[in-house]
Amino acid sequence: MSRSQSVTKRWPILALGMISSIGLSAQAHAAAAFPTGIAFTEALQFSLNPLAAGLNYTDPCCDSVTVTNSAPASLATSTYTKSGTWGSVTGFASADLATGQLKVRAAVSDLDGTSHPSVSTNAIFGDSFNTRITNGTPFAWSAASQAAFTIGLNGTLTSSSPLASTNGVDVFVILSILQPGTLDPSKQLINGPNSIQYFFWNIGNPGTKIYYTDLQGNIQVLVPTAEYTSIPSTLSAAFAPGGNFDWVLAVGAGGQLGTADSSYDLDLSHTLTLSYAGPNGSVTSAASGQFANFDPTLAPASVPEPASLVLLGCAVIVTVAARRRPGSIAI
Repeated sequence: MSRSQSVTKRWPILALGMISSIGLSAQAHAAAAFPTGIAFTEALQFSLNPLAAGLNYTDPCCDSVTVTNSAPASLATSTYTKSGTWGSVTGFASADLATGQLKVRAAVSDLDGTSHPSVSTNAIFGDSFNTRITNGTPFAWSAASQAAFTIGLNGTLTSSSPLASTNGVDVFVILSILQPGTLDPSKQLINGPNSIQYFFWNIGNPGTKIYYTDLQGNIQVLVPTAEYTSIPSTLSAAFAPGGNFDWVLAVGAGGQLGTADSSYDLDLSHTLTLSYAGPNGSVTSAASGQFANFDPTLAPASVPEPASLVLLGCAVIVTVAARRRPGSIAI
């Protein structure tokens, strides 16, 4: 096994998680006191390159720079760059819960074809939402009560070769809906015992497998909600949580190169924006008291069927998972 393949399989792909299950039914936690999760923001860079010094990481092969802020969940931002005769790696991440904005940029150039440089950059935040009616009493959720997040994207994807033919270079967006009071950035946050639902959008390189590894070492491959060959202007997620809920949103970009004179620049630093609409007749508040980028009076927007989502903004979808290494993406 090559050095680059070995490192790829060890990468922490999602340094997030959740605490023990609340175990309340939809009716119970609609009427219960609002449990508070740990609202947070996180900006993460992870890189393999000849100048990596093992910063804040157990394996000296790689640099890892993570900024996590909570209580209050203030702006988290980080920048990473290394360069030499071998090429260069650059990463930028910013997470601002108060404005509902995430930004990432990952750029790599490989000049010698032997160093296999890589970078992954991720911006993440999470919060807890409590829904009531206008007189202040808890909102009575039903199985038909829907909420919706709308995610606006703006950016550019450029590379020396088409991304669909480049192993492990990719962009993704993940939205995870959790039981109330379980939000904790040090625990499992996707598809765990307290997970209600997750949405995973694979952007730029359909067929790339993205794995989620929590801090306890549990690994799972994520199943795409939809895949795109270019950046869509919006993503929509409608769901029926049955009551109050926690949530986390992550955007990531990056990957590894291994061919001389190759490069990529995945730029979503133009800002991802998040808006939320609760059920009709409800008023939603955030446990953090910061997230203000939503209108609680709007009805959820309609969401296309999965087949339509897959085709939106994608002239051609190339399924190439069978010949790929696991995606070199870290959250």
